[in-house]
Amino acid sequence: MSFLRATSTLSHSLSASRVSYRALSTSAIRSKTLTESVKDAADAVNKKVGQTLASGLDSAQQATEQAKGSVNANTPSQAEIDSKASYAAQSAKETAESARQNANQALGSAAGKARDAADEVNKRV
Repeated sequence: MSFLRATSTLSHSLSASRVSYRALSTSAIRSKTLTESVKDAADAVNKKVGQTLASGLDSAQQATEQAKGSVNANTPSQAEIDSKASYAAQSAKETAESARQNANQALGSAAGKARDAADEVNKRV
């Protein structure tokens, strides 16, 4: 027993010189109720849906801006429209004048042939 007394005495003397204290804290384990779990899940889903919708709105907005730019780029200016309209009107006037001249020429030719035929009939009579 002397060995046990010696080790226990040694162990008491070592432990007395090295005393360390730890903070010990305890709290009750709190688990979420079913209602709280459902609320948290619904909140997470709501946030995810909101982020997705916001992303979709941003994409739609960008597409709208691109479409507007495309329409504006492909739409002729008022000056271009006026120029083309003026050119079309000028072409129509030239075509109408050419048709009038051809009609007058045909009418004159027909009138000349009619006079010639009338003169021919008068000569025979």
